[in-house]
This record gives sequence, C-alpha cells and structure tokens, in this order.
Amino acid sequence: MEKALDNQIGGSHYKDMPFQPVELFAKTHCTAFQANIWKYISRYKTKNGKEDVEKCMHYAELAKELKCNGQLGARKIQLIQTFCQVNKLPERAKRIVISAGFDNYDDVIKECKQILRREYSVK
Repeated sequence: MEKALDNQIGGSHYKDMPFQPVELFAKTHCTAFQANIWKYISRYKTKNGKEDVEKCMHYAELAKELKCNGQLGARKIQLIQTFCQVNKLPERAKRIVISAGFDNYDDVIKECKQILRREYSVK
C-alpha cells in the first residue's frame, strides 16, 4: 500500500523533498501561519517562484497583524534547522523558515522583499 507521503496531487515539488513540509508541521505542531510560510518558501524555486514568495510574505503580514504567537521551543527549532539542511534550502529561505519559527515576522517580510528584489527585480 502506498504511503500518503509518497503521493502528491499536482506535481512533485514536495514529494521530491527528503523532509516534506507536512512532516515538519506535524512534528512541531506549528500555527497555520508558520505552516504556510514554510510551505511557500520551501517550494518557491520549484513551483511558482515570485508568487510563492509573495504568498509567504502575505502570511507573515497576516501573522503580524493578527498577533500570532506560535513561538516554538528549542527542540522544535532544531527540527526546523534540520528541515532546512536536509532540503538544502537557499540561505534566505533558511532565515525565513527559522524566523517564522521564532514568530519574527518582520524578518520574514524583510527576507521575502530581498528575494523579490534580487531574484525577480521587484522594487
């Protein structure tokens, strides 16, 4: 019987990751805001590019506006760092993932803006 993690509807951008975002969500019991930030930034290079970075930034803005508090403990932050390492995320994407884990949404927004400027020439 095929495992649910081995099946993906619409592409392979998650299935191709050794440590899928959904596994990180389950292991950290993160907020929906963190989950969406992690999902979009971890796939932006292999799926929707600029749009995924913009979605990531939007979730950070929402979390900030709605005063989300999902700060994770040290053990869970280690899982987040492992997720970044195993999936070989680019440096800015790593900083975004970790910043979201600490509820530091200003840094998530700042890093997203940097990616948009440098990779997509957005002012």
